[in-house]
Amino acid sequence: MKEEMVTDALVREFLLGRLDDDARERVESLFLTDPLTRERVLVIEQDLIEDYLEDNLSQQDKKTFVSRYAQTDEQQRQLKITRSIKDWAAKEARTPQPVVATVSTQGQLRPRLRVKPAFVFSIALAVVIAIVLAIVWLNSQREQRKHLAAEQELAQLNAPASLREVPPQMISQELRPVTVRNVEPQTKVNPLPGIRIVELRLPWIQKERYPTYEAEIRRLDGHESFTIRNLEAESDGQNLIRVRLPTHILSRGQYQVHLRGIAGDHTLSPAEEYSFVIGN
Repeated sequence: MKEEMVTDALVREFLLGRLDDDARERVESLFLTDPLTRERVLVIEQDLIEDYLEDNLSQQDKKTFVSRYAQTDEQQRQLKITRSIKDWAAKEARTPQPVVATVSTQGQLRPRLRVKPAFVFSIALAVVIAIVLAIVWLNSQREQRKHLAAEQELAQLNAPASLREVPPQMISQELRPVTVRNVEPQTKVNPLPGIRIVELRLPWIQKERYPTYEAEIRRLDGHESFTIRNLEAESDGQNLIRVRLPTHILSRGQYQVHLRGIAGDHTLSPAEEYSFVIGN
């Protein structure tokens, strides 16, 4: 996908998560390597947010937008701030400006002295709001870039060629599906200093076998999740899917893994659920 082929419509579909894996990976790659594409994506993302706030999205696009941009408390707070600023700006635009009568030099001076503090306050308020909005926007972009880089790293770490290697700084742990484990205690993973990768070995207990699988990893007391696609099962006495996670994205707490098979027509199987706890 060349830069000129990255149209605004394609970027919008990318932001709404509606591209196939090949197209999505190409846009992500250009976003990370090409400054012009990155700037274009960020501009179109801002336009998408504006369309949502102005209620210009279709019902389907609005539903998809909310699922991607208004899931966490932080995202919802940022949208509320942006909406408040837009409402304030619209209200200011509708407010008629005071007309000062010019009776005398002294008469002119008093109204101007009365108007000036309000004018200065409005300017100061606008500057403060602009600064707050800029900080919120920069934090949002920083978090999105961080998340995108993490998913890129996960994709590379779980590529077939990478999974054939056995790095020395890795520990491996097999998890059992929640429906099978029942009341057994949670599996605890304790990455020691120097360990860079945690490999999860996930048995697939459903009878149906699939060409590829995808795994979603989510921390239970957090909102961020990571999705790893194009995983393949290994038949070594059992159908097993391996998932590798860099330890720098894991923090202390309980995690859930949802594993689904993907059929040839891209339909998803019912999910198998696994869980583990990251300790000290």
